[in-house]
Amino acid sequence: MKKSAFLLIVLFLFSTISQAQLLSERTKGLVVIGGEMFTDFNTGKHYDNFKLRSINQGVSVYSMFNFPINKSPHTASIGFGFTSHNYYMKSAYLLTPYNDVAQFADVIYDYKRSKINVNYIDIPIEVSFKIVDKFKISAGFKFGILTSGKSKYIGEFYNDDKEYHVKMCKINNLEKYVYSLTFRFAYRSVYLFGAYQFSDTFRNGKGPEISPISIGIGVRPY
Repeated sequence: MKKSAFLLIVLFLFSTISQAQLLSERTKGLVVIGGEMFTDFNTGKHYDNFKLRSINQGVSVYSMFNFPINKSPHTASIGFGFTSHNYYMKSAYLLTPYNDVAQFADVIYDYKRSKINVNYIDIPIEVSFKIVDKFKISAGFKFGILTSGKSKYIGEFYNDDKEYHVKMCKINNLEKYVYSLTFRFAYRSVYLFGAYQFSDTFRNGKGPEISPISIGIGVRPY
């Protein structure tokens, strides 16, 4: 199921590039739509019973409004978008999502998945430079507004060989606003993506320090 969902996301991102390219051509490149897949690596400090696995996949979609810099091929851009982060925990689950302070408990039985999902509406700002034909680099800043946070656990709770599905639809102690630095290196419509969120995902002292570095691949019209 996980592989099928991942494949559908890949197909969606790459199939929409033709429609996005058409929009870009109609607006003479002043409006573009893009999407990216990435994995998060946490740079925060140790927190009791909390440790992420190596791959924490997420997705992002956005639209940018481009403003040419004088008569050069370079542009300044501002836009809006949506980003979803998935933080997969190793042998632990979020025990107190509704409390003032997040606490995590060890998983002592078999489990399939334990994660925190956090979603943001984004306001990205960036400057793009066309360095040589077909190559472009972009650097910028992204402001994220929290829309939802939830936790999910699939696995055993007791030694009864039963699989439980537990979903908590709200986490009380997440930061409402996050800030990230972004970077892209593009060849035509495909680019490598990097971002560093220098603000914490949880409120200070109310949960683990999750300040992710996101690395992935994206597509948008050239």
